[in-house]
Amino acid sequence: MPTRSAFSSGVFLKLRRRIRFFSPYKNSIFVLFVLGFLSSLFFLAGPYLSRLYIDTSFLKRDLPQFIRLSIVGIVLFLFSTLSGTAEDIIKNRTLIKIKLGLAHTFIRKLYAHDLAYLQSKSVGETIYRISNVETVARFIGEEIPRVLVDSCRLCIILGITLFMDFRLTIALVFLSPLFLIRGLYLRKKTQPIFSEIWKSNARLTKRLQESLSKMQIIKALRLELFQRHAYIRLLIENIRLTIKGFRWFIINSLSTTFLAKAVYGLISLFGGWFIIKGELTLGRYTAVMLYVAQAGTLLSSLSHRFEYFVQQGVTLDKFFEVIDSRPRIVDAPGAVRLGPFKKEIVSCDVAFGYEPGKQVFSRLSVSFPAGKWVGIVGPSGCGKTTLVNLILRLYEPQAGTITIDGLEVRQAKLDSLRERIAAACQEPLLFDFSIRENICLGLMHVSEGELEEVISIIQAGEFIRQLPDGPDTAIGENAHCLSQGYKQRLALARAVIRKPDILILDEATSSIDSATETKILQALKTKRSGQTTIVISHRLSTIKNADAIYFFNPRGEIETGPHEGLLAKSPDYKGFFQDQL
Repeated sequence: MPTRSAFSSGVFLKLRRRIRFFSPYKNSIFVLFVLGFLSSLFFLAGPYLSRLYIDTSFLKRDLPQFIRLSIVGIVLFLFSTLSGTAEDIIKNRTLIKIKLGLAHTFIRKLYAHDLAYLQSKSVGETIYRISNVETVARFIGEEIPRVLVDSCRLCIILGITLFMDFRLTIALVFLSPLFLIRGLYLRKKTQPIFSEIWKSNARLTKRLQESLSKMQIIKALRLELFQRHAYIRLLIENIRLTIKGFRWFIINSLSTTFLAKAVYGLISLFGGWFIIKGELTLGRYTAVMLYVAQAGTLLSSLSHRFEYFVQQGVTLDKFFEVIDSRPRIVDAPGAVRLGPFKKEIVSCDVAFGYEPGKQVFSRLSVSFPAGKWVGIVGPSGCGKTTLVNLILRLYEPQAGTITIDGLEVRQAKLDSLRERIAAACQEPLLFDFSIRENICLGLMHVSEGELEEVISIIQAGEFIRQLPDGPDTAIGENAHCLSQGYKQRLALARAVIRKPDILILDEATSSIDSATETKILQALKTKRSGQTTIVISHRLSTIKNADAIYFFNPRGEIETGPHEGLLAKSPDYKGFFQDQL
């Protein structure tokens, strides 16, 4: 169990980290603070003007003094109004800049993370975290300056009342800690509730995102009622937590109101006693009580903001979980750019597992020569796709090395490594763009000739010409208007148009009919003659004509050779393909 000192140290480190993160926005916060303070000058000066009105103008029936005070009041009012307007305009512009900066920082950090980190978080939760950027921006651009203004106003009020009557000020200072004690108690009680509410909101977003993205299977299996009930159960849980939090909000509101009125009442009785004794003028008493009322309002405001800070502290924690986390797959110090692929890819004693204690590989050693059409085949779960992911550095080996032309992939710059390799997988993963945009994704300059060439390779020219806008036809979310086979063809074209040194096809034609697949592979062989292509497939027709085939047998061994040679020497290989006949 952590000690109190350890807990305090953790809180201090967290606070220091947040202050350091907010430091780039210190100028914006300072400007908003100054404008907020200037806009409150009228309210700060109002009680003191009231005292002057009563003691030096009303009671003495001094008209010139009345006029002078009125002019001062009008000037202060206009100045405060103009400052408030300027504050609103600058605040709006500042909030936009802060939101843009936070969103850029968050998205940049999110995309920098490795695949394992991203897969450990649900898409719904990640979307909910991104939506919190708006809350964090308002926290920086609105709440922090307002707390600073209110705190400054409170200190000035205490200073003025101390000057006007130190006895009433001491009474106010003596009673003020009651607000702090109440706030600390409520923080202890409400922070766990707000944390649960955040998690519940994230679960709701996750459930909704999963349901909407899998609507086809929900309809096909008649799961509408099941999904609806599951969502309603989560919603009811969320409402219960919200009600629980609302109860504490009511307690906070009532206790704040009671304390503010009690403090005001006690000080007003105390001040009235001094008036009766003749130790305090009516003007001073009126001004002090107006300042006390303002102080009570500020203390109430700070108290409510304290609760808001506790609530948003959970949001900030979730935001900083992403900002503070460090990507595990990054460029190593002294990393170099990977040159054109000329020799071989070598895996030496590689060990890897997605979960502790469950190894996919224990000591994998294999090499793929450059300039060849290489086939990889084996039963499901033997590690074929995992090897591709390790070559691309989507994951890191737990032991051993992978080299390309003698350079260990961890010593190559990530962008240069993935620039040399392009992969098309079984799941096409297309975007809600046009066909052209999906094929040319991320490429700035692609000629019509290059686009037509890859469309011809994937045997989709006639189909695309029949579409309303040809290659500029939008395909919708997840390409819902295309068959799985055409989705795979577009994903294949997206990889081929990049002209990679190493092209990896991981079951990339599994949903394409055999006749069309044969034409596509033949066109690819012609296009990529002398270049490296690695084909992973369960289909005999897909890999039998490869220059070299790597068979991952059930015992974890790798057998290598051409198709006919493996049939002759490997009973496992022969049995694997006989099952397809």
